[in-house]
Amino acid sequence: MVWQEVGAEDQGLSMFLRLGATPEDRNLVSFYADAGMAYKGPFDGRDDDVVGIAFGYAQISDDASDLDRDNILLNGVNNPVRDYEAVLELTYFAQITPWWSLQPDIQFIFHPGGNVADPNDPTGVRAIDDAVVAGLRTTISF
Repeated sequence: MVWQEVGAEDQGLSMFLRLGATPEDRNLVSFYADAGMAYKGPFDGRDDDVVGIAFGYAQISDDASDLDRDNILLNGVNNPVRDYEAVLELTYFAQITPWWSLQPDIQFIFHPGGNVADPNDPTGVRAIDDAVVAGLRTTISF
């Protein structure tokens, strides 16, 4: 927790950051980073609720991208070149009762699969479109 509400032990702002790197000559993803923040108790009377936002980024290795470019040159087909995948996520955890919670979640995904060809495009030229994914999680404890 990086900031705590006055008079509350478990309410306030929390943050995270994660980084990772791998050798490009043997891994599809050569760099990964994600970061986010969550705020517990965002509104008066909603002490157990949590609102959060996060962003993740996966860099496709240069070796994999170079392979895509080589295939384009050799085959003469203008396929997409893999480069990165990223996601922006927004969520809200609502403690409805002591035994029931709801958590809507929405994700905006950029370059799904790292900018791979759309399997529904017979030419193989168009990449998969960016996507929006919505979900709802519920928990009932008894």
